[in-house]
Amino acid sequence: MTTDGRTLAQALRVLTDGADLGAFRAANPGLRVRLVAQREEFDGSLQHALLLKGPDGSTVSLSWSPDLGLPWPLRGVHRAGEHLLLRVNGVETPVARAVACLDFVWDERGVADRLVTDCLVREALEEEPEPISDAELQRATDAFRRARGLLTGAETRAWMERNHLSHAELEELVAVEASVARLRSRIAAGRVEDWFAAHGHDLDVVRLARAVLVPGTPLTGDGFLGDVERAFARGLAVPGETFVAARRRELVAELGEEAAGVVMSAAPGTLAGPFPTDRGELTVKVLAVEPAVLDDAVRGLVEREIFAGWIERRRSAAKIEWFWGTAERTGNVPGNQPER
Repeated sequence: MTTDGRTLAQALRVLTDGADLGAFRAANPGLRVRLVAQREEFDGSLQHALLLKGPDGSTVSLSWSPDLGLPWPLRGVHRAGEHLLLRVNGVETPVARAVACLDFVWDERGVADRLVTDCLVREALEEEPEPISDAELQRATDAFRRARGLLTGAETRAWMERNHLSHAELEELVAVEASVARLRSRIAAGRVEDWFAAHGHDLDVVRLARAVLVPGTPLTGDGFLGDVERAFARGLAVPGETFVAARRRELVAELGEEAAGVVMSAAPGTLAGPFPTDRGELTVKVLAVEPAVLDDAVRGLVEREIFAGWIERRRSAAKIEWFWGTAERTGNVPGNQPER
């Protein structure tokens, strides 16, 4: 990346004189700009750096600290307590142990994936912030409470106490959630209709009566629900929901493309199956099949799909470093390949 002296001088004024960061971004649309602040644990001082990333991926970093600031050898010094995530009855869990238990030891990648996604989202929000007004924050807080069944002030306070959250921390949590929603809408803007035209059939809905039975359990055909009741009474049916609504993509994930196609193309009243699952043999009665319509609910699903694709593209180009375990184990984590 080639950055002229005038651009660097403007960037330096952002750091030293508090010049408008938004105006600097607007004046340099070809640059991805991040203002990074770090609180030094040693003395509590605040250090700033401005990262300027060009179209070719190269980055210029400008940092500044006031006179009599913390000496360079002491920057980045951490207190021992920083490495702890949890203490229960005096038993301490370091961050490294927590990450290992949550994902790598137990072979569950979900938390690690969410941590990486959180970093990528925060990077995007630092480059292009999504400011939230007081009115938007209040609406987001109300939605946050409804989603968790916190319908009264007493329930909300009890939930905050149980999760050790202050009012300010709750507001910060909600603001982050609202900012991510705004970012998701921005990423998907102008692309929802095209995505739906190409992939909308994956969101078609089928309404089913279903039962998972012990292999070999006969269905007499005189009534699906009656057969299921008798099978359950004899211990031949697995407990679970009987009436469900599922989208095509959910059926594909559970049964595979071929079986899902059989169910989605069946006429109402048709019995389909049995299909092998890890719990037994699934038999379904198709009650209705509804083509997806681009209403508000489906639009939200499409925005999430577009956003997930955007995250995956950023992830594939990201430099991911895990600071836990040995260097050898960290280096073997999928997606954490050294830069060349």
